[in-house]
Amino acid sequence: MNELEELEFDQRMLESAMNNTYLILTGKATYEALLDKESMQSGDIAQHIETALLFNPMAEDYNPKFPHLHNDCNRDELIDTMIEYFVETEEYEKCAELVKYKERVNGSKR
Repeated sequence: MNELEELEFDQRMLESAMNNTYLILTGKATYEALLDKESMQSGDIAQHIETALLFNPMAEDYNPKFPHLHNDCNRDELIDTMIEYFVETEEYEKCAELVKYKERVNGSKR
C-alpha cells in the first residue's frame, strides 16, 4: 500500500468508526446489525472496514446503550471528539443528537 492509499484507508476507517459509533449511541443501529450488513458485502472479509467502531464491543461489560471504551478516553471525551468531527464534516444534525445524548447520559449519572 502506498502513502496515498494508506491515507485514503485511514480516512475511510475514521469515517466508518465515527458513523457507526454515532448510529449505535443514538439507537439507530446495533453492532449485530452492522455486522450483518457487512457480511452481505462481496470480497475478502479482510478488505471490509465498514464495522469500525470507537469502542470495544467485545469487552465483557459491553452495553449497547453505554459502549465500553477500549482506551483511556472517557465517554464525554469520545462524544466531544465525535461532535468536533461532525462539525468539520458539516453534519450538524448529528452534532445536535450527540449533544442531546451527552446531556441525557450525564443527567442519569447524577
